[in-house]
Amino acid sequence: LSIFFGIANFTLVIPLLNVLFGTTDTHTAVAPAVLPAFSFSIDYIKGTFNFYFAQMLAEHGKQGTLAFVCGLIIVSVFLSNVFRYLGGRLLARVRARVVRNVRGSLFGRITELELGYFSNERKGDLISRLTNDVQEVEISVVNTLTAVFKEPLNIVGIFVLLFSMSARLTLFSLVLLPISGGIIASVSKRLRRHATISQTTLGAMLSVIEETLGGMRVVKAFNARPYVVEKFEYQNDLYARTTQTIDNTRDLASPFSEFAGVTVVAGLLYYGGSLVLGGQAELSASAFITYIILFSQILTPAKNLSGAFSNIQRGLVAGGRVLGIIDTKSTIQ
Repeated sequence: LSIFFGIANFTLVIPLLNVLFGTTDTHTAVAPAVLPAFSFSIDYIKGTFNFYFAQMLAEHGKQGTLAFVCGLIIVSVFLSNVFRYLGGRLLARVRARVVRNVRGSLFGRITELELGYFSNERKGDLISRLTNDVQEVEISVVNTLTAVFKEPLNIVGIFVLLFSMSARLTLFSLVLLPISGGIIASVSKRLRRHATISQTTLGAMLSVIEETLGGMRVVKAFNARPYVVEKFEYQNDLYARTTQTIDNTRDLASPFSEFAGVTVVAGLLYYGGSLVLGGQAELSASAFITYIILFSQILTPAKNLSGAFSNIQRGLVAGGRVLGIIDTKSTIQ
């Protein structure tokens, strides 16, 4: 519903521009004589709006119609934000429950394993999985829900409306999408590889810390401080370099998506503008402006989607490390 009212906010720009520029004949000419029968379709929404728009124009003139359209925009924005808030509350609830269950299952499984398991595994790595990896899973849950539910529905909803406005322009805009998708997929694959190294290195670094603190008397007795410091610095430098590589690669996805989107918008402006100027377009000037505004709104969810897929890669690696313990079979039955 938040997506529906969010898209409706921009479609109301067409009648607003028509009222301001004195081209309201577009709505009155297609307005039905009676209120259309209810149905889940764009035609029903358009017919209902044109019906009330024509009535308002006939009874209250352009000034009253302008107030009517502005009031609809306010109501639509209000409802969009209300449902967005409710969606955020639902997302927070799902995230909290998932992370609670994962952390509880992981800790419970660790306490069930036999003592021999802890002789083969580093304590620091186990602590890293119980804390850092679970936190990465929490972040990944949010990104996954965003990538799977919210943003795709937003993009699909906008594209459906764009197709209903102009199929020719919308098909023209889809040329660069496969190229963008291929590059983003390549970035995601590289991120997952570096995320595996990062999480493993963090576990090894925590193991060095735990072993050093637990055996400080031995370190002091054998004057092993240089060896311990060198071992820690190696893991610390490796983790820092890997993290920097991950950040650099992840930050590349979002700007590229925005650049590709702006490139398509510029192409649409030139191609669609040429059609409008040549009188060959099926859109009026106000509808074309609204079309461009609507298409530009795809940039935000597309950028969020590419960023979410990039951030999910670390969560997938962390989730694999967590499940590696949960799925461990006890050798003692």
